Amino acid sequence: MAVRTTDGHRRAAVVAVSATAMGLGTTPPFLLGYLGPAIRADLDLSRGQLGLLIGLFYGLTGVGSLGTARIAERWGARRCIVVDLAVVVVCLAGAALSGSALLLAITTVLTGAGYSLTNAGTSMAVAATAPPGRAGQDLAVKTAGVPLMATVLAVAGPTLGLLVGWRGVAGGLAALAGLAGVAAALVLPRAPAPHGTGGSGVPDRRLPAGFLLLPLAAFLFIGGSQPLLSWLVLSLTDAGLRPGTAGLISAAGTAVGVLAMLLISRVSDRVGPGRRAAVAAVLAATAAAGVALLWASTAGPVLLIVLGAVLGLVGNLGGAGTVHAVVVDRVPWAVGRAIGLMSAGYFTGALVAPWVFGVTADASGGYDLPWAICLGALLASAVCFLLAHRRIPVPAVRVLTPGR
Repeated sequence: MAVRTTDGHRRAAVVAVSATAMGLGTTPPFLLGYLGPAIRADLDLSRGQLGLLIGLFYGLTGVGSLGTARIAERWGARRCIVVDLAVVVVCLAGAALSGSALLLAITTVLTGAGYSLTNAGTSMAVAATAPPGRAGQDLAVKTAGVPLMATVLAVAGPTLGLLVGWRGVAGGLAALAGLAGVAAALVLPRAPAPHGTGGSGVPDRRLPAGFLLLPLAAFLFIGGSQPLLSWLVLSLTDAGLRPGTAGLISAAGTAVGVLAMLLISRVSDRVGPGRRAAVAAVLAATAAAGVALLWASTAGPVLLIVLGAVLGLVGNLGGAGTVHAVVVDRVPWAVGRAIGLMSAGYFTGALVAPWVFGVTADASGGYDLPWAICLGALLASAVCFLLAHRRIPVPAVRVLTPGR
C-alpha cells in the first residue's frame, strides 16, 4: 500500500523519488564516461569500444520507448520504475562482481531498454500529482535528476574510483538503486489505468492529429544540442584552450543550465499549457544562438565562448523538461504512450548526434561543419515546436493520469 500523505507532501515525495529514479537509471553511461580511463585500463577497451557501450544505452532507450508507449499505461508508474531500478541493481551488481566487459555490455543494453520505463513512468507519476496545468516545474525537477547525478559522478566518481576501483563504485550505485526502488514502491502511484482508458480513467482515444511533430521536434532538438555535452570540451581543446579551461567553461554552462532549467519551468507553468510549445521553440532558438556563437568564436575571445556555452546549455537543459511538459499538456489521457513515442525520437537523437558530430568533424577536418549541422537541426526543431503550438490543441479540461 502506498504511503498516505497530504496532497502537497505526496506531490513533493513523488517528485523527489522520480528525480532520484531518473538519475540512478542513467548511472551506467555516466559510470562509463566519468570512470572511463579506469575501465579502459582494466578491461583493455579502445575509445571506440567505450563509446559504443555508452551509445548502446541511449540507442536501446530509444528503441525501448516504442514498446514502452503501450506497456507503461498497462503497468502504471510504480511498476515501471521499480522494474527498471531492479534491472539496474542486478546488472550493476553483476558487472561489479564479475569485472567483465561482456557484463558491462549486457548492462548497457538491459538498463538502456529499461530506462524507457522510468522515463515514461516518472512522467506519469508527476503528471498524476501536479495541479492542473502546473506539471512543467515538477517535470523539470524530476528531469534535473539526470544532470545532478552526472555532476555527482563527475565530481566524486574519479576520486572514489581511485579508492575502491570502478567495480566498487558500480556496487555502490547498485545499492543506491535498490534503496530508490524501495522508495518508489512505497511512494509512487500504484494502480495502472483501467482496461481501455489509455491511462486517464476515461475512454481511450487516438493521439491528436499532428502529434508526430513532437517526436520529430525532440529528435532535432537533442540531435542539435547534445554535442554541447559530449563534444564541447574536446572541440574547445582542439581549438587551443587548455583542458582545464575548457572543462570549467562546460561546468559553468551546465551549472547555469540546471538553475535555468528550474526557473524556465516556473515561467512555462505561468504562461500555461496553451503556450508551452512556444516556450520550447524559444529554448531551441536559444540553444541555436549558443551553437552559433561557439561556431563563430571557438578561436576567438573566451568571453564569447563562455556566452555560447551558457546559452547553448541553458537551451538544452531547459528544453529537456519543457518537451516532456508539452507532451503531457497535449495528451493528458495517454501520458505513457505519448511520452514513449516522444522519447523514441529524443533518445534516437541522443544516439545519433555524438556519432554524426564526430564523423563529420573527421571528414571535414574541423568543427565548422558539425556545428553548422547542429545549428540547422535546432532551428528546424524550433519550427516543429511552433507548428505543434498551432496544430495540436490543448484539451480544455486536463485529465489525470493513473494512480491518483
